[in-house]
Amino acid sequence: MKKLLAIALAAGMALSLTACGSKSAPADATQAGSAADSTAKAADSANTEAAAKEDGAEKVTPKIGVAISSWTTNAIFVDANRRIQKEAEANGWEYQAITLTEDNCVSTIENFINAGCNIVMIQANKAPEAYSSKIDEMLEAGICVIEYDSEYEAEKDTFFLSLDNYGAGKYFGEIIGEWCNENIEGEAIIGLGNRISNETFKYRAMGIADGIEETIKNGGVKLQVETQPGTAEGGMKAGEDLLSGLPDMNVCVMWNGGSGAGAYEALKGAGWDGALFSFDCSQEEVQAMLNGDILKGSVSTNCAEELLFILKQGVAYVENGFQYTEEQLADDTLIHHYFVPVMVWQEDAAEWLLEE
Repeated sequence: MKKLLAIALAAGMALSLTACGSKSAPADATQAGSAADSTAKAADSANTEAAAKEDGAEKVTPKIGVAISSWTTNAIFVDANRRIQKEAEANGWEYQAITLTEDNCVSTIENFINAGCNIVMIQANKAPEAYSSKIDEMLEAGICVIEYDSEYEAEKDTFFLSLDNYGAGKYFGEIIGEWCNENIEGEAIIGLGNRISNETFKYRAMGIADGIEETIKNGGVKLQVETQPGTAEGGMKAGEDLLSGLPDMNVCVMWNGGSGAGAYEALKGAGWDGALFSFDCSQEEVQAMLNGDILKGSVSTNCAEELLFILKQGVAYVENGFQYTEEQLADDTLIHHYFVPVMVWQEDAAEWLLEE
């Protein structure tokens, strides 16, 4: 109940975190075409399915391809993959997913087209040039394109899902600042793990630092280190580096869940008794919070459910003859959708355990 209430309340923040613009629907799949044999084959399949639906024939089978960085290693994506697989099995969707890299972006898109996928979710900012060069081909193949984690081609994709990283980070930082004001006697000496080398995620740590500095009364961020690459291994090293470079650190903040889980192990192993905060609220973080020790809280974007939500919007689009539904046209946030951050405290962690 607390989880549902928190999400409902957080939804009210959506307007402050969104900048949704009007967007015209992509060309109807029945008008699509391509010179490439594989693209033409996929387009013909999509056109046939769309026409069949219009004639009241058998409903289109959603064929979903997902390509996101760290899909098999990032804790929140592991949770999301399990959730999507469960939904796919229950609804008869065909579903495949792959960890996206800069090197495999083009081949992954081509494989999705050749496999007859009619819904593709891809992390556009992982390889933006490669993505941009292939998006027209996907649309011409009659594919519903869901762009994740970037607005690189927001006027050409079909659906869009992302997080305002700076805004979410600042929300998080303000909460940490207020917590320090209420719970730290004397100066709050804060270490921050960031991801400054990433063109998307660097803004989250910037927002965290700004939120803390604008809210805190005594103390602030004294040292930042980059987590490489935002996994538990990177978080362990970042936690060790922060503690080494900032021996008096009494508050540690990590920009994502993988680094938070790693920092938890490193700091706890070192006997550190300060307050750790993290971002993502993965199941690893939830389990750590249930221990009732140094991990005090984490921000959830309800990642698994939000990824599933936007995929369901894609399913509805495909099943509607590759056209936006009336509901989607009436509410652009169903087309351009943003994660909404919600703070999860140690005391409420049990409410955020996912069902197996």
